[in-house]
Amino acid sequence: MDWNHWRKEFPITERVTHFNHAGVSPVSRRVVEAVGKFGSEALVVDRALQQGWEERTEKARAAFATLVGAHSDEVAFVKNTSEGLSLVAAGLDWRAGDNVIAVDNEYPSNIYPWFGLRRWGVETRLVRTRRGRVHVDDVAALADQRTRLLSVSFVDWNSGARTDLRPLAEHCRERGMFFCVDGIQGVGAIQLDVEASGIDFLAVGGHKWLLAHEGCGCLFVSRRVNPQLHSVLHGWKSVTDADTYLPYHFNPRPDAAKLEPGSPSHLAAHALGAALDLLLEIGPAQVEERIMEITDRLATGLRTNGAEVLSPWERGWRSGIVVFRRGDDPQGLCFKLNQRGFVVRVRGGGIRVAPHFYNNEEDIDRLVVALGEV
Repeated sequence: MDWNHWRKEFPITERVTHFNHAGVSPVSRRVVEAVGKFGSEALVVDRALQQGWEERTEKARAAFATLVGAHSDEVAFVKNTSEGLSLVAAGLDWRAGDNVIAVDNEYPSNIYPWFGLRRWGVETRLVRTRRGRVHVDDVAALADQRTRLLSVSFVDWNSGARTDLRPLAEHCRERGMFFCVDGIQGVGAIQLDVEASGIDFLAVGGHKWLLAHEGCGCLFVSRRVNPQLHSVLHGWKSVTDADTYLPYHFNPRPDAAKLEPGSPSHLAAHALGAALDLLLEIGPAQVEERIMEITDRLATGLRTNGAEVLSPWERGWRSGIVVFRRGDDPQGLCFKLNQRGFVVRVRGGGIRVAPHFYNNEEDIDRLVVALGEV
């Protein structure tokens, strides 16, 4: 694989070394081209053009489904992870006394949607992680007969620990609980098959590892639980035969797109589609292997320079996130590295580095050298 070929897709490499794909990522040239194409087409609108937009949006839906091992009818477009999880929280039937289990020290996107259930008398219980990972026995200790749902992250935002999803899914299935996953810190970097992992709901924003803009993401709703999730947003697009405006009827769509109430954001979907096409063109397995290679090189260089790698390093636990500590002033160290053109952040008690496939060995080596100098 000629990784320098793909590197040319990202002009940011000519300005700074971006290691913050766990935050907000730069987009590729082809994403910019997709946005520009839509803008040019929108200067003149006609029926044929709008039909082409619809087709391109549906291709983006199918691309996300392919990436995560889903069917297209199990995917709804959302603005971000928070919206996707909120649609799940608001769309299930709850009774006073029910409870959900979420993760302590989790990013708020996967906490506040469940806190919002308090008005229905639903409690949110927080399970503690071990080295950033959720374990089945800890979930079992918190659960009872009124536990309806478990929500975890595919990858922990602070440590980079990858969650072993299948045992948690099996625990939920055995006890009649829904299994919900925030996938934004893993999908696009680490391979994920929603069916093999036993996931009921998966929410993913596009602006991190998927390498798209902020403002568009996807929500996976498994066919097996779709009938139990009601849409709380209703409009002309959320019913069958949506193009027949009169007479009125209220027959909700049977697929995940029932959660999309009105005119779609074709611009955002086309941009996301271009980013997804890039990942699929390279290959999810190849992307993951490349990220593992360069983070291996990073960890070796960090340890050589006296830094402590805080992220779990067993292969099944690893992700694209590497958190390290050197000295007792991570804020000061982060500031100095930022000044030298390395986009990194303070997380998990150290410096979080999150490279993607287009970062190369030279990027890694320059960071290690800079660490020794500062």
